[in-house]
Amino acid sequence: MNTQQDFFTPPKLVGQTLPKGVTEADLANLRSYLISSAASWRTRDDIGAALKWEDRKIRAAAQALGSTIIRGQLGYKLTAACTRDDAPLMLQAADAAGSQARHMRAYELEVRKAIHSLIQST
Repeated sequence: MNTQQDFFTPPKLVGQTLPKGVTEADLANLRSYLISSAASWRTRDDIGAALKWEDRKIRAAAQALGSTIIRGQLGYKLTAACTRDDAPLMLQAADAAGSQARHMRAYELEVRKAIHSLIQST
């Protein structure tokens, strides 16, 4: 069994289009930066200074990389570089994503109800 962490295989973006203003090269640059500091969490300020990116681009690129990057309170870190010590921070990131998803789902349902009311009234 191979237990070596895989830092170098890019994630598969099956059926996913890249966010506006983000290229495959940008994803590779973000991964490379995080690989070079794999033991540490990096803030948006760290990444922005190193890659000369604005916050919006950092967030978009990290989101495009999905679960290969943990986006938490301390910043960003490659999932493959996380250790057991990072587990509470990873759990917090997962909980935050789940909470956001529930809020977005509730909003979606309310908008659909509003659309349905519009259609029913005509």
